[in-house]
Amino acid sequence: MQDNKTLYIDDLCVDESARGKHVGKALFEFVRQYAQQNSCHAVTLNVWAGNEAAICFYEQMGMHVQKTGMEIVL
Repeated sequence: MQDNKTLYIDDLCVDESARGKHVGKALFEFVRQYAQQNSCHAVTLNVWAGNEAAICFYEQMGMHVQKTGMEIVL
């Protein structure tokens, strides 16, 4: 049986004052390397619909949409 470990990013945040300085890219690349070194099959995360800046960033990092979550607030 093949082990398909996934590394899940709970939060990846960059302070507004540090944005545009490649901090996010450095953090993401660290995570990617860590996942590879620990034999992970994939890296996953959640991003809020409508957060176009984050979606664009993650796509630039090579990520793609895996699934769409939906809810109804009662």
